[in-house]
Amino acid sequence: MCLNIAITGASGFVGFNLSQYLAQKGHRITLVDQDDYCQRLVHSSPLHEMAFICCDLAKDRFSLPHETDYIIHLAAMPHVDYSYHHPGEVFRNNTLSTQAILQYASDHHIPVVLASSVEVYGGEMGRVYHESDEYAPVSPYSASKVACEMLARSYAQCYQLPVKIFRLTNLYGPWQLPDRIIPRNFGRMMDGLPLDIQGSAVRDFLYVDDALRAIEQIMLNGQDQQIYNISTGQGTTMQEIGAQLQQLHTSNGTAEIREQEPTQSRGSSLVVHSGKLRSETGWFPQTTLEQGLEQTFRWYQEHPEWVRQFSREYHTTREARSFIIDMARYAVPAI
Repeated sequence: MCLNIAITGASGFVGFNLSQYLAQKGHRITLVDQDDYCQRLVHSSPLHEMAFICCDLAKDRFSLPHETDYIIHLAAMPHVDYSYHHPGEVFRNNTLSTQAILQYASDHHIPVVLASSVEVYGGEMGRVYHESDEYAPVSPYSASKVACEMLARSYAQCYQLPVKIFRLTNLYGPWQLPDRIIPRNFGRMMDGLPLDIQGSAVRDFLYVDDALRAIEQIMLNGQDQQIYNISTGQGTTMQEIGAQLQQLHTSNGTAEIREQEPTQSRGSSLVVHSGKLRSETGWFPQTTLEQGLEQTFRWYQEHPEWVRQFSREYHTTREARSFIIDMARYAVPAI
């Protein structure tokens, strides 16, 4: 069955990978984003012609193809540390763009699949989070995601809009910007720099291809007005990530490992249960952390020209906010 699917945030890490994946499955994809700042869309497969709508959902009027079957809403300012420095900008952008999509979808009777984040749980050591757990956002970014979920639920209640929500865990894989721990250190490894591992946090890492399959399953088989965690349920410390990265590149034996995070915008541990998704759709992660890291590192080695356009950011320390690529992209004063 060929579906017409609009993907917002289509030039982002998840959006770009998802558009390629769904196009390969035979669906017609409409890409929606405000730009291709990170130079992903220029690498789209020429085998899959996709329409591109350039707009800022938080400010601009927009129109999607009238035959659109689903909207997958991924568009957001997603970097937790960026939200620490620019809380108002992130909250306004994420909530206004989500409200605009929900209103458009309601007016045109289009089901919405809404991306949220496991960051809404906060994150305490020793816990494994379920969809029924209370909200406990730590950062302005996670607070914006709580607000977006509540907006979606209100549209489902008031306007009978079909909405499904998924909460993504910490993803990694090809095309991820090197201001996240795994690609940042891959870039440093490629340039002969020591690993830079900060913090003692525990996170639930999932390879992006597994997340793409989960989003597809939620779109096709998930229940309306339900929330689904997309995660492995297994916790990994930052130090364990560092040790695995060192094994991938033995010629670089040095590492800078520091216990303290640069900001107080993250919970100490964020491990998330995905049993609801597994039982309803049959989905499960197919890529181990070891396999995923090896595949991702190989991809970065094969695409050095894309990675090194961000070398200034991954060469700098995380104590300096300039390591965040969105700082250059949006270039606005801190609030």
